[in-house]
Amino acid sequence: AVQDVQYLVTFAVMLTVALVVGQLTAGLRFQAADARKREHRMRALYEMSRELSSALSVEQIIEICGVFFKRGFNGSVAVFLPGREGRVTLADGAPLRPEIDEGIAQWSHDHGQSAGTGTDTLPSAQALYIPLKAPSRKCGVLAILPDSPSWERPPDQQQLLDTSATLIAIALERVHFVTLSRDAQVHMESERLRNSLLSAISHDLRTPL
Repeated sequence: AVQDVQYLVTFAVMLTVALVVGQLTAGLRFQAADARKREHRMRALYEMSRELSSALSVEQIIEICGVFFKRGFNGSVAVFLPGREGRVTLADGAPLRPEIDEGIAQWSHDHGQSAGTGTDTLPSAQALYIPLKAPSRKCGVLAILPDSPSWERPPDQQQLLDTSATLIAIALERVHFVTLSRDAQVHMESERLRNSLLSAISHDLRTPL
């Protein structure tokens, strides 16, 4: 209770200071929580990049992606890989979930642009489709299905999604070239064995002739 009129000024000043301090405290609390979330996502990104660098198969890459997006973005993922005639199919051959549209994934792969929720292209879709573009080839499409319908992506989170998609694309490209190199080596060994066999047969036949 204000007993004297002159205390009204003091009361107004103290109230103003309290409101300002409260607003600053709330802002600092929000920034601290946002910084913790950002640190958590960056740590998850670092762990994913470290695990992707040692992945030797597409199955391992998909498993690493699933763990990363579940921890960092509260969502599940599906990876589409390019097949014959440029068509994309699920990497693990599992049946499509109703929330994931293969047609949108194909459009994202063909045009090299993101589509789905939170984008300008088919924003009503439930999943987000990000093309996996490596330095030398298109490696497929990453479909992210959030667990919550209200999925907000601030600019820093969008940048983290793009960075993670690039890391996944590079890992898929590396596995692809490793597979090509291994197949080429097997082919060379087969040719060498064939030539050695033909040389031995011709030598065995040439002696009696």
